[in-house]
Formats: sequence, C-alpha cells, structure tokens
Amino acid sequence: MHRSYLGGSLREVFALLMVFLILTSAAYILPAVAADSEEEMPREWYGRRKVVDRIGKYVRIAIIHYLTDVGDPDKDGAEDGYALLGVYWNLSRYSTGVPYIINPSGGVKQGLSEASIVSEIKAALESWDWAVDLDNYRPPDKVRHRIELYNDEPLINYKAKASIGTPDLRNVISWGRAQPGVVAYAVIWYIPNSGEIVDADIVLNSYYRWGIADGDEATSDLVGKFDIRNIVAHEAGHWTGLDDIYDPNYSAMTMYGYADFGEEIKRSLEPGDIAGAQAIYRV
Repeated sequence: MHRSYLGGSLREVFALLMVFLILTSAAYILPAVAADSEEEMPREWYGRRKVVDRIGKYVRIAIIHYLTDVGDPDKDGAEDGYALLGVYWNLSRYSTGVPYIINPSGGVKQGLSEASIVSEIKAALESWDWAVDLDNYRPPDKVRHRIELYNDEPLINYKAKASIGTPDLRNVISWGRAQPGVVAYAVIWYIPNSGEIVDADIVLNSYYRWGIADGDEATSDLVGKFDIRNIVAHEAGHWTGLDDIYDPNYSAMTMYGYADFGEEIKRSLEPGDIAGAQAIYRV
C-alpha cells in the first residue's frame, strides 16, 4: 500500500477510531478486581457501533464497514470473510515492525507471571505478522518474513496507559476498568486524509478474570476466565486494520465480534482474517 501524508501537523489532523468487543454471555457475574490507578472507558462508548463527535481540535469517530466474503478456502465448512476499517500502519516508518508496550500489571494482580503474560501477548501479535507473509492459507514449512508488521521485542512498562483522551504516540496493551459486558476494546488514532495509524492501544477489562488456556480448542480448561491470547489476537486484528464481523456464519473467525469465557478459537487466524490482513499490507 503506497500512501503519503500531505503536510500539516499530525496532532492537528488526528481522528480517533474506537472499536470494542462485547461479551455474549450474561450468565457469569464475576467480582471486580481492584484497580486504583487504571483508566476507565468512557460510559458513552458502551453499546454503540458508531460515534462521531468533536473534542477540541480532534474528531473522534467509530466507523462501520462491510463484509468481503472469501468463501471457504480451507474447506472446514465455515464461511470466511473480512471487513476493513480503512486504517493501516505505514510500515516504511517502522523498519523492524510497529513498536508497542505491554503493561502486565492487571494480569500480575490476578496471579499471572509477567513472563507468561508477555509471551501470550507477543504470540497474539505474531500471528498477524505470520498472516501477512503467507503465500497460501495453509502454512508452509517455513514462513519467510518479508513483512515485519509488529516488532518482536515489546517494551515492558507498569505505568503505561492507553491514549483515550489524547494521543501520546505510544502503542500500549494494558488492563483497565470498563463496564461489565465489555471484554476488551481497542483505541486507534489515525490521520483522516490517509488512514495512517499513529497511535493504537488495547485495554483488557480488569473487571473479569484472565488466564492462559492450553491452546486446545476442543477443551474447556479455562473456567470463568478469558484467555489472554484469544482476546488480544482479536484486538490486534483491529490494530492491523480489520473490523468486527457479527454474522454468526463467520463465528469461527478471529474477527468475529463476540467472545465467551474459556474461548480459544480466536487464537488461530482463519482464511478470512488472513485475507483481510493481506488485502491491507500486500496490495
């Protein structure tokens, strides 16, 4: 993708694209986890698919896009497709991939180790790196990394927070407070006239319990908790430039917009997810 920014101050032309993941099951009511210093998601964002308003010199917008169907190329009986948000990373600015920061404090408070949290988050983002380098939907013996989408060595910062009110030009994955029913959300700042992303963040809702599943989609080993890699892989799809899909015919895909406790299916990308990422970064 070849695009350029045509003059002007970045901070004067940022727009905010907000997307979030909604919890499907209302049967689980879990105790809140204390989070004294965490940011809270604005209440007016909850339950809305599109928001357009102006805050000072910035415009905040949540955009709905439409589905591109790719059929069933892996012949698993499930439909595949993708929806583009119209945003992208200009990888010519990031020779070693887009850098990001992990704040593991929310998971550490729940008893998870820093090393395991970082490993799961890195694996989630690496799946999108892998996707844009595939020549076919089925993985070859060795993937030649011609496109480095996300940096392989994220920084660890226990004080880093999401840029909800104003961009800080840092890409942060952290825990924070949100209303029950919201599992996680992504916040993306981009340049309106080009769609180039300049700041992106992911917030996992600390209201819920988080863990690490065994990776076997046929089992339910993570009871009453959300799998970190499963949810971050979905939110990283938004970072990559893909929108949610809510048609139940596409429920096997990573970008399907609902999740449940113990779910692991979003860990592995489906042909529609891969096709969407390649449509952005391999045109």
